[in-house]
Amino acid sequence: MTEHFRVVELPLTVDEFRRLPRNPAYKYEYFGGRCVLTPRPKLFGCARDLSAVAAEPWEPVEVRHLPAADAPGLADLFAAALGRTQPFESLDDAAADAALAATYRKTLSGEDGPLIEAACFRAVDPREASRGDVGGVLVTLAPPEVLTEPFAGVWKGPPPADAVERRLGVPHLTWVFVHPWEVRRGVGSALLAAVVEALRGLGFSDLASTFALDNGPSALWHWRHGFRLLPQMSALHRRWEARRAAGG
Repeated sequence: MTEHFRVVELPLTVDEFRRLPRNPAYKYEYFGGRCVLTPRPKLFGCARDLSAVAAEPWEPVEVRHLPAADAPGLADLFAAALGRTQPFESLDDAAADAALAATYRKTLSGEDGPLIEAACFRAVDPREASRGDVGGVLVTLAPPEVLTEPFAGVWKGPPPADAVERRLGVPHLTWVFVHPWEVRRGVGSALLAAVVEALRGLGFSDLASTFALDNGPSALWHWRHGFRLLPQMSALHRRWEARRAAGG
């Protein structure tokens, strides 16, 4: 996702620049009548154990298994859910559509780690079949170091074909997405509850995830559902301090 961030330039007066709301995903600078926003995305790793999720949707929602073969059918829903978040919101329509499609394909192709198909689900409103899907969740297998090491969410080499069956990594909640008209009714919670139950059945013990600092609703959703920050950045700071103490 971070590869789709672009530098944004806006013609503004100094007074307008000073009053401009700040998004933590960007560095704000002013040069000769133009505001320059340079991407500085900040992603944080978090995790929770696989204790049960108390999912109580405000309105009826049916969670169904999402086979990998059917996952491409949720591409439009994925785009609708993420289109108003960074970096996609700052792109023009054509570029945003292309970036959203590429991001979704990247996960389905295994570039974000092997897809744990048994832990992928779709949410459907059973009252109105014509509306189709209202949410979805894709879970991938991250390297085991994702729980302890900074920037360790990508496999350094191709994982074994049976990595999921042998539980050689940690499940990662790569995408949970809900249609904008269906948010705040418990759809995401219902999807997470299904993911947790499926992963317990597969023999896993933890679920990792990632959120962006500029996405406040995502951060709050993670905290509300028992996710806690991982010690990755603390480990990185300890390394920096050790290097400084050693004169490196």
